[in-house]
Amino acid sequence: MNNSYNVIYEHLFLKKGRNRNISLFISAAEQAGTTWCSLSIAHALNQEKFKTLFVDAHGNFSNANSYLQLNNDLYIEDYAKGLKTINQILTAYKNKNFNLLIAKPGGKFLHAMQMGRISIFAEDLVFLADDYDHTIIDSNADNISKTLNLCQIADNIILVCSENNADITKTFELIRKLNESNINANYYLIINKVNSFEDGFKVYEKLCKASDRTGLKYPDLLGIIRFDTRVRDTIKNKELLLTRYPTSEAASDIKNITKKLCLEK
Repeated sequence: MNNSYNVIYEHLFLKKGRNRNISLFISAAEQAGTTWCSLSIAHALNQEKFKTLFVDAHGNFSNANSYLQLNNDLYIEDYAKGLKTINQILTAYKNKNFNLLIAKPGGKFLHAMQMGRISIFAEDLVFLADDYDHTIIDSNADNISKTLNLCQIADNIILVCSENNADITKTFELIRKLNESNINANYYLIINKVNSFEDGFKVYEKLCKASDRTGLKYPDLLGIIRFDTRVRDTIKNKELLLTRYPTSEAASDIKNITKKLCLEK
């Protein structure tokens, strides 16, 4: 393990018996649909009457703020700069039991934060998560050393991959890095944006075989989300899928993943 990783693991703030359920969604590619997927699952959890917190640790242009019609001027960047506490930037989405921590589109605040500040952010999220049944964190692998700091607080680390060959290659590299990190969490994989369950399972098999060849532990398959033209319409109209098209194929896939995730609590 290299020195940059050692800096992280010398300052662990792992579970220590806390009663929480934090799931961190991460992808190695920009077009895997991680934000849409994690936000849709957070919404599905809330529809199942779970008090849910969604955290936008992505901060790129395809972030949660771009998927929702929010009258919001509270951003994680204000917390990162020390201008507000984490409780002061909470934004409710339609009901008090579904709260969001939102980043500015294109801000990529995680890149600008010092490692020590990210550790404080992660610790604050641990305490905040105690007030919720489920906490969903949307992240990416742009800066793996900083993202791994958030992985340390996760009960579930969920990789999102599409059937794009470049995405599969990057996802395998992410699996390798997570193996090196030896983080104490459940590892899962969601195959997103495929035409059929068969196509999605082929992607999973490719990753499994590549991991086996190199002696890596690979994530369990949490679910497959089929490509649905209605998804594009929900993004255009800034509505969540389970609100606009609750009976669509993709909505059914999201619901099935959510039910399985609930069983892991």
